Amino acid sequence: MKRFPFLLISLILLCNLGCNNSKSDTTDDTEMEDSIMGDSLIDDDNTESLEFWTADTIIKINPRLVRLMDSLYQYTRNEISLNDVRNNRKWMQEYRTQLCNYYIETRRPDGISDFAMADSIIAEANALWELDKDESTMGTIVSDGIEYTRLIFEQFNEYEKLNSICKSEEQREILLSEFTEWLEVENLFYKIFANCVDLYFWGGSISGVVRTSGALRILKAHIDLYKKEYAIISDSENQWEDNGTFLRPAHNLLIICCKQAVDECYCPGDANSFRYCLLYIEAKLLLNELDKQIDTWCKSRQVWENTVCTDWSRPEYARHTSEVLIKLANIISSIQ
Repeated sequence: MKRFPFLLISLILLCNLGCNNSKSDTTDDTEMEDSIMGDSLIDDDNTESLEFWTADTIIKINPRLVRLMDSLYQYTRNEISLNDVRNNRKWMQEYRTQLCNYYIETRRPDGISDFAMADSIIAEANALWELDKDESTMGTIVSDGIEYTRLIFEQFNEYEKLNSICKSEEQREILLSEFTEWLEVENLFYKIFANCVDLYFWGGSISGVVRTSGALRILKAHIDLYKKEYAIISDSENQWEDNGTFLRPAHNLLIICCKQAVDECYCPGDANSFRYCLLYIEAKLLLNELDKQIDTWCKSRQVWENTVCTDWSRPEYARHTSEVLIKLANIISSIQ
């Protein structure tokens, strides 16, 4: 039965996109499979587990898929580290293997790629949780938190798809650098966004919903970028809208929007709270870091573009980069 959570929900679901603990290098495939596909059900008294937050109806329909998703859920909350991309990649690759094994065992093999099989199972899990969706404030936070774990995997999956069509080790290292720099942008921007949400909705329960919803939109912005680039490089037939602009104006727009959001979300009437003042000061300080990190990411994007672009696709690539920044500007502007 779904529990009504205590204050611990904020620690479990509203993680800061970058956690401090990294996965041990000693994890092997056997341990991974045992932890995901073990015979025993998840301990439903464990607030760290996905089953704790999942309705009984969903668990009864497909307990094996719940267990499979639980491994991802707990990893993204307890062990994923922003500064350990290589180890995160290893874990995600092992997890993708388990998704593929589940696909092969439960469906007729049809020759699709491992990436497509993994995407299919993630989509199946999404549909499973939709069967008993809780529209309450707390239910929305829980639902968004589960979706957040799936999007983290999807981002790594899209990265690996691009990595798989790189033509040289040099290209793969350049892509890894670009991805690493983006994760830092993602982390810094989310911190500013979350602080602005708390400043504006100080003490209100709606802040949790707004934070988790924003986290999903941030991830989707970069996932869409990688999907577009894979379509271009692999010459697939997918057609994408081009909503980008010149890069420098997009960069400036994002920083301006962030600065204005911090100032407009600040309420002098709440300034008697020490914690409130700290949020405001932290957001102000993070703005400078974000500005520099966006510049670093854009430079890494330029190096990546130079290695994979043809003359005709180069302008399109630049606009795709700017489109991500415009999406972030829209996210930070939509708090109020």
